[in-house]
Order: sequence, then structure tokens, then C-alpha cells
Amino acid sequence: MLRYAIIGFGGLGKKHLCNLKGIEEERGDFTLAALCGTTEAEAKKSVDLNLGTVDVSKIDFSGCNFYQDYKEMIDNEELDFILSVLPTYLHKEVAVYALSKGIHVFSEKPMALSLSDCEAMIQAARDNNKELMIGQCLRFHPAYAKVKEYIDNGKFGRVRNAYFERNSQTPLWTWNNWILDPEKSGGCILDMHVHDVDLINWFFGTPKSIRSNVRHSKMPREGVTAQYFYDGFTVQAEADWSLPQTFPFAEKCRVDFEKATTIIENDKLFVYSDEESFSEEFDPEAPYIIEIKAFLDLVINKKPCDVTSAESIYDTIKIAMKEIESGETNQEVVF
Repeated sequence: MLRYAIIGFGGLGKKHLCNLKGIEEERGDFTLAALCGTTEAEAKKSVDLNLGTVDVSKIDFSGCNFYQDYKEMIDNEELDFILSVLPTYLHKEVAVYALSKGIHVFSEKPMALSLSDCEAMIQAARDNNKELMIGQCLRFHPAYAKVKEYIDNGKFGRVRNAYFERNSQTPLWTWNNWILDPEKSGGCILDMHVHDVDLINWFFGTPKSIRSNVRHSKMPREGVTAQYFYDGFTVQAEADWSLPQTFPFAEKCRVDFEKATTIIENDKLFVYSDEESFSEEFDPEAPYIIEIKAFLDLVINKKPCDVTSAESIYDTIKIAMKEIESGETNQEVVF
């Protein structure tokens, strides 16, 4: 029986636990050993997320130990894997420490705040022969996976153009507003826009060059508009989290092929061609469940994951850093 812990038990940490408990009932080969960064009383409180209410009232915490110091927890518990669901500026140090103790790590997105931190995480995984997965969950979303399939198999011909958009109200729900400090979160670019950067990397690979405009009107790195230049087509991506508190979260992805256009919006996939059009709706929670199952298969069943790797996510962070560089220098940046 494998034992795991979750470090950081806010809304997303609770969402991961609910998913793990559901999978645990199916498999029965792993169990929760500890939680770090919460108390038993706080752990039992349900929370509202953009995915809806996370109800933890039926979870049995009686066999779970609680810690405030992740090193104390790792040193005292016999753990096989952890989920690190912490503020971005803590990702590298927690992952490296856990990996150095022989523990597999699932670390939430973004990978880290610098390429050197990403490299340290990858090296720690290699040195200790342990798995490191980064929670870029949209790679596991069935709608995006379908578009990726269309790109790879050429069903609709070559890509002609692509557009990504992600906008939200200013995130004011984090502890001490850490997320609004770009030194801790990377700002909108590394925290929210990174979803689209990762999709662009996954879909199309590294571009030849990037030109971006980074905005700092209400707060540092609040938004970005970027163009990615590839052989034969251009991708544009926009993101902004400085919008009013009443503004609803909105995301959109459009890929224009020679013979069709695909659009993903609000967990729906639309496909338009000259002959027909059709659509399909997906469960917004599906990518989180598929993602964590892939991680479990990786660490328990030794089944390789062909959807993601720490090295591929490193490339995503590299692209995001080039966006920031282009915005700061007002120059097109070549890879």
C-alpha cells in the first residue's frame, strides 16, 4: 500500500484529495498519510472554486497526520509520493527536497519562477530516479486532446492560424494576495496565461520567434498580448487578469486548419467545415481526474505518460520567459 501526502491544502488541494479518494475506492493500492499546511478543523471545511463547491465533509481524516512544516512531515512520514499544491515561489524547494528523499512528486503549475529552478527540479528527479509531473492540466482535457489529435494526424490539413484568449477578474483570493506579486507568482503570464503557453508548446512546439506586449496598468504583469511565429503560420495569445470583480472567467482557443476551424470555449469543442459542423461538451473536472490518474499510473504501475514530461514543461516556461523578455525590451525575441 503506497502512502502519500498533500502539501498545501487550499481549494485546489482539496479538489485533488476528493479526486484521489474517488480513485482510491476503485484501486485500493494507495492511501492518504498526511496533510501539510492545515489543521484538522480547517481541512474539514468545504470550499467554493470556479469549478463549484469542493465538499470534503464525507472524507475520513482519522488516519491522517497534520503538519505545518513540510520538511518535518517528509522526515517523519514514510511517503511514496506527494502532491505539492503551494504558491509558485515554493515549488522548486519543496520538489527538490522531496525528490532528494526518494519521493515521487506531483507539483502544481507553473513549474517554477525561473529556468534554473526548473532545471534543479528535473535534475533532482534524475539523480534520485523518481518521477516529477507538473500539473499543466489542460493537456489532459479531452477537448484540447482532440484538437491535438487533429493537428498530429492532419485530418483537416495544415494549421493556418491559431488564437488563444484567457481573461479573468483580478484574483483576490490567495493568502496575503501573494499571487499579485510577480516575484512570487510570475504575474498573469506565469500563473494564468501559462495554460495557453503550454497548449501552444504542446500543439506546435517551440516557435521561431516571439513578439509580445506586457501590460502593467493596474498591477505588474497584469496582462499580455503575444505573437508566436512558426514556419507557415502565426499564433496569437492574449491574457488579462486585471478585469472587474464582476467579470466572468473566459477562455477560448481557435485553430484554423486548411479544411476546418476548431473552437474550444467553456469546455465545449466546436468543429466547422464547409460540409458540416458539430460540437461536443466535456466535464470541466475531467482533466484533473485524467491527469492524476496518469500520475498514479506513472508512479505505481511504471506506465510512461506520453502526454507530458517535466522536460516538456521546462520548454513551456522557457517560452513564457521569452514573452517576458520581449515585453521588457520591446523587441522580437528569437529562439
